[in-house]
Amino acid sequence: MGESGRPGGGRKRGRRDRRREPPDAPGAPASATPGGLTPPDGRETFPAPMRLAPSSEPGRPSEPPPAVTTTELPAHAADEVGLSAEARLCVLQEMMGEAFFTLDAHGRVRELNTHAAALLGVSAEQVRGQEPWLAQPELSGTVLHERLMTALTTREGGRFLAELPSRTWLEVTVRVVGDETWVLATDITQRQHAENEVARTEERFRQLGERFQVALDSAQMAVWETNLVTGQVFRSEAHDRLYGYAQPQAEWTHEKFLASIHPEDRAEVEAQVAALFTRHVDAYTSTFRTRWPDGSWHWLTSRATVIRDATGNVVVVRGAILDITALKETEAALQQAVRTRDDFLSMASHELRTPLTSLRLQLQLLRRLGASTPGATLGSDKVAGKLDNTERQLRRLGALVDNLLDVSRIQTGKLDFQFADGDLASVVSDVVSRFAEEARLAGVRLDSHVDAPAPCRFDRLRMEQVVSNLLTNAFRYGTGKPVKVSLTYAPDRTRLVVQDSGPGIPASDRDRVFERFTQGDNAQRRGGLGLGLHIVRQIIDAHGGRVHVEETPGGGAAFVVDLPR
Repeated sequence: MGESGRPGGGRKRGRRDRRREPPDAPGAPASATPGGLTPPDGRETFPAPMRLAPSSEPGRPSEPPPAVTTTELPAHAADEVGLSAEARLCVLQEMMGEAFFTLDAHGRVRELNTHAAALLGVSAEQVRGQEPWLAQPELSGTVLHERLMTALTTREGGRFLAELPSRTWLEVTVRVVGDETWVLATDITQRQHAENEVARTEERFRQLGERFQVALDSAQMAVWETNLVTGQVFRSEAHDRLYGYAQPQAEWTHEKFLASIHPEDRAEVEAQVAALFTRHVDAYTSTFRTRWPDGSWHWLTSRATVIRDATGNVVVVRGAILDITALKETEAALQQAVRTRDDFLSMASHELRTPLTSLRLQLQLLRRLGASTPGATLGSDKVAGKLDNTERQLRRLGALVDNLLDVSRIQTGKLDFQFADGDLASVVSDVVSRFAEEARLAGVRLDSHVDAPAPCRFDRLRMEQVVSNLLTNAFRYGTGKPVKVSLTYAPDRTRLVVQDSGPGIPASDRDRVFERFTQGDNAQRRGGLGLGLHIVRQIIDAHGGRVHVEETPGGGAAFVVDLPR
């Protein structure tokens, strides 16, 4: 035992004494070699950091600083092995995971770590003392090159992203330290690729959202969602527009929704919504009318579903609404068309039955006349009268069939016209003379005033049809009263007027009477299919003219036809 009671004897030798051992003493630190540090015990060493330190002689690089061992050293190890602060900084450069290099005032590499050499794709020998873009020409013109040149010129640091020709992305930090420019570059390729993928995904979702919104707008549809836990309400862009609001409303409540519903529909909708909060109903579909701020009514159909929590309570209600106003209008039009068809079939059967019944009676009378008067001839007054009546009924039947065929042609756009220059006065006079007997039987005094001649371009057969239909209409509604026909012409037009003394036509119906299957009051009693005036308008429109109804003094209606000359 020594004096101190410790093995080996003597007092403990302090750290300061050990650090003061001469270099050639046993246990001295390893000596520097060109390849790095060679410790006496043969431990693994770091290679000497790749750097260019200031040289003692101009133009000549100095020797690189020594390397250190990878063995973890205690806090005083740097002094023990004789490392300077600069040498320790070089070790730290090698240990960091980022690329680090410095440039002198001329942009030449002064020092760099192995990460920087690998990232730039050059060896230390290639880049040492040179500008990086000269040692590696692929760097020339890149963002890295341009930003570093700017930093060298302005002597200002910064931070930026740069992509290398190898498709490597770097996050680069530049700092100006004295006459040097320090560059720290982190490889963020994976992060950049992930961000790019996120951006592409966001763009895809944005486009999908836009397409979905276009689809909703095109379909006049909207979606909504209410979170009963957070109170948040989501509405797509078209939601408020479907309730008549041009701009989105600040808030949308259940009370506001119910207030917009037609009173006749509100109770049913409330019951359907309330049913969602029972344990056996998870969805509903309702159709209702909603009142817009402008006072108009529109049809909506809504379907809603719920999401429940683990206890079965409703936490989210979501749904979609669709504007079906046009569909409802079409449905109403179809229903009206069915009613019109049924009315037409009833009228047509009546109108066709009337002349057929008359024909049957006339034939029966002729048969009886022949049986009772064996010597009767076709020239006798009785026989001639029966034949005339039969002919009138046949003409009436033929006119009905012609009108039906013409309406069909009009609907398919196949109503043919053959225009030619002619005198319309002769057409009107001929038709008026043919209707003289029908006027007499109807108790109508038929007066006509026709200017002659009345030259214009028209389809003779179709204009005969126009005059005939107008006279038939006048006889039907003006029975027993005068009917006047006039034809006048001016330099720019020819005007035909057929005026009756019947009950007249209310102002609200004067345009509607030209619609298909439309008739005036007491139509069933007066007869007709409601086609004659419709055909008149189609023919006059094809001639480039106009037909309308005017009120006449003392009652009645005047149908006015204007044709261009």
